[in-house]
Amino acid sequence: MDTNAADPLAGGLVHSDRLVLVWRALPELPDALALAECNRVAGALLSLVGGLEEQPPPLDEPPELISHLHRLDQKLDLLLDLCGHLARRELALPSPQVLRLGARGIVWEPPTPLAAGPGLISLYLQSPLPTPLELPALLTLLPDGHVLAEFYGLDRAVVDGLERFVFRRHRRAVALAKRPNDPA
Repeated sequence: MDTNAADPLAGGLVHSDRLVLVWRALPELPDALALAECNRVAGALLSLVGGLEEQPPPLDEPPELISHLHRLDQKLDLLLDLCGHLARRELALPSPQVLRLGARGIVWEPPTPLAAGPGLISLYLQSPLPTPLELPALLTLLPDGHVLAEFYGLDRAVVDGLERFVFRRHRRAVALAKRPNDPA
């Protein structure tokens, strides 16, 4: 948890990553009906990503069945990767950017200047998935050249999903940092 008062994302778990993100300025923040739909879609996507990232529980099945299910899972992962690769080629997405993500918002340094105000952030959470997490936000310019997109109007389920996503990514980064360097 970050408690630095100067940090715009202080007070919650924050994870640094390289992800594709797209900011689209809007004339105004979405109304209640649009927010409800945004929350529904975002909640479903965060649930899907959580299901893809979590390891399945151990099975009390014969080893042959477990082996067969493992091979099937690998084939599905390959298929998802291939479909995602084809879709991303068609989308012409920008390069991933270094960012800091928390349940309250995202901080990054945009490659071109942005104007403060309302908008929609599209964040591609997982490379095989060509569907972005789209969240309404208010953009604030920070003195160091970075920007803060502070999420707006998220319901509790979406905030919880974001917190779980950030926690899983943070936990994975800590585990990778603890691994000894391979001499390969």
